[in-house]
Amino acid sequence: MGEAKIYQDVDVVERTEVTPGGKVVKMYRVSAYTRKNTYFTITVDEKDFSKEKVAKLLTEKAQLIESIKEL
Repeated sequence: MGEAKIYQDVDVVERTEVTPGGKVVKMYRVSAYTRKNTYFTITVDEKDFSKEKVAKLLTEKAQLIESIKEL
C-alpha cells in the first residue's frame, strides 16, 4: 500500500489570462489542505498540468508548509 498523502480535498479552477505581451495563456489554480488543515493554493501552467506533476507539486508545497509550522 502506498504512503498516505500529505494533502487532501483538492479543488481545481481553470483560468485564462492575458500576458502583458498580449498572449493568452491557460493556467490552473489548484487548492488543497495539508494534513494539519492548512489551506494552500498553487498555480500550474497548462503545459505542466498532469496528474503526476500536480501531485508532486502539491506534496512538495504541503511538506514545506508543515515543516514551517513545526518551527
